[in-house]
Amino acid sequence: MFMMRKSLILFMYLIWVFSLPLPVISNDKDKKLSEITNNAVAAYGGLATLVVLRQSGFLRGLVKLYTGNDTPQEGDITIRFSRKFKVAEDLKRIDLKLATAPKFTIAFDGTRVWGAEENTPVVLYLRSEAAMKADLIHNYEAFLRSQELGAKLEYGGEEKRSGIPLYVVDMKHADGSTTRYYISAKTWRILHLEYEFSVPSQSQPIRVRESFYDFRVVQNTLAPFRIVRYEDDHLVQETNFSEVTFGVQVDKSIFEPSGGSGASKVTL
Repeated sequence: MFMMRKSLILFMYLIWVFSLPLPVISNDKDKKLSEITNNAVAAYGGLATLVVLRQSGFLRGLVKLYTGNDTPQEGDITIRFSRKFKVAEDLKRIDLKLATAPKFTIAFDGTRVWGAEENTPVVLYLRSEAAMKADLIHNYEAFLRSQELGAKLEYGGEEKRSGIPLYVVDMKHADGSTTRYYISAKTWRILHLEYEFSVPSQSQPIRVRESFYDFRVVQNTLAPFRIVRYEDDHLVQETNFSEVTFGVQVDKSIFEPSGGSGASKVTL
């Protein structure tokens, strides 16, 4: 019964997505933008695959955190997610186990960001909470879901990085923020993205750049197995995934906090 209901929901969801009005192409920039978007979606498996298969996922790998010391902290990372109709409402949970620290969890339950250390609730630093909220909106999959989300895209021209020709596309979000995507003119893969996010305790926003490498085909869709993150031009994180699975059944309770607020503070 559960699988029948789930299939019906996905079927209705597909009907809704494919019935969305296509953008009106009125000039050369719009034509170029439409070409880039359509080719990028096709490169990642096509709209139907993205809508149905990537509604949920499980990712596991190794992470390096660079905190300014000579030696980065290393450990295991597990990411689980469940998509909603709006990017800002997607459910997401990250579990991090560093060699020199207790297991740390940070998650979004559809309403708020929460954290835990060894399953004991903790109060997050403002920066950690803000970074998690920004990550829900500013990610490479948001571009692939732009038609589904009715997002506003703007063509930003062409440029080269490391000799690779790239198309530049800006995505305008409902909260007024922008994600800039750099898409390969040859493979149509999203190679980089940039955005800014604000922290209540800081006067200047934090500039983020993420770069994607080691693309592999997983269940008829494309996924980067290596992601490198910079903040204010400083390397802060490198993630190498060993396992990526989409379309998994995810227990929604894992996105919910296990208890009340704690008193300690941690950061991610």
